[in-house]
Amino acid sequence: MKQNITTGTRVTFDSEHGPQHGTVAEIKPHIGNGQSIAVIQVKGTQNGSPWQVPVNELHAVAA
Repeated sequence: MKQNITTGTRVTFDSEHGPQHGTVAEIKPHIGNGQSIAVIQVKGTQNGSPWQVPVNELHAVAA
C-alpha cells in the first residue's frame, strides 16, 4: 500500500541529476492543470532552492 505524501514526509525521487531525497515542505496545485506539486527541500542541491516535483512521482521513505 502506498503511503500518503503530506507536508513533512521524507521522500525520494528521480531527477535528471540522479536519485534525490528530501522533505516535503508544501503541496500546492499546478496553476495550469491542477496536478498536485510538492515543494521539496533537498540539502546540498540547487543552492538550497526547493525542488518542485509532481506528487505522483514521489516515493515515501519508510520511517
